[in-house]
Amino acid sequence: MPDVNECQICGAPAPLITGQCDGVAGYRLLRDPWAPKPSFLDGNLHFSCLSESDRSGLFFDEFTHMLRAGHEEVESLDGSPPPLTRMGLGMTEIFSGAECCVFQSGVADRWMVVKRNGPWFRLRMEDITELARGATLRSSSDVVPYRLPVDLGDDVRELSLASLLSVLGVTDRYEPDVVEYEAVDYYPPKLLLEYVARAPLHLPREAVAFLTEYVQNYTPVSYDDEA
Repeated sequence: MPDVNECQICGAPAPLITGQCDGVAGYRLLRDPWAPKPSFLDGNLHFSCLSESDRSGLFFDEFTHMLRAGHEEVESLDGSPPPLTRMGLGMTEIFSGAECCVFQSGVADRWMVVKRNGPWFRLRMEDITELARGATLRSSSDVVPYRLPVDLGDDVRELSLASLLSVLGVTDRYEPDVVEYEAVDYYPPKLLLEYVARAPLHLPREAVAFLTEYVQNYTPVSYDDEA
């Protein structure tokens, strides 16, 4: 069974960094276009690998279908009954351009920008407000857990991001020089490294232009039953 902490395309270690590497959970039941036999995608993806893959279009179709779908049945891997059930995100496509599509949640102030060659970006209300001000978006400062493939010792907490990626052999899959990185903790028994990695989000220009105009007339979601 593939390791979810590895890139499901190239098989190399894939620490999560928003805008450069993200993951797809197996319960989303997306067909894996890179698997040698019928499988559901479960694990991380280097966006550099994804955007260069000749199967990124297949991923885009699967991923965006899941974004739009609600509660639906999905055929099992071998086609035998009963079908599987998944819950899509129920988002609405509000923009379709040459390079990307934009989807909006119907229950929260959340958006997803998905490039046609695969990479995706999750946005919040504060993000599109910043876009409208002409600011360059950066990812959040959330702590990210990642299980290392081998024990790099306690000194792993002292490594820069570039050094960490070099040790893992994946420097060329990322852009470490633009990331604000800080190791938070390391738990050797589980090889679990916790870190914060704030990276600029390079959205397609057409998405920036659309969202900048869109937010001008957008009414935030209200949870007031009388609204």
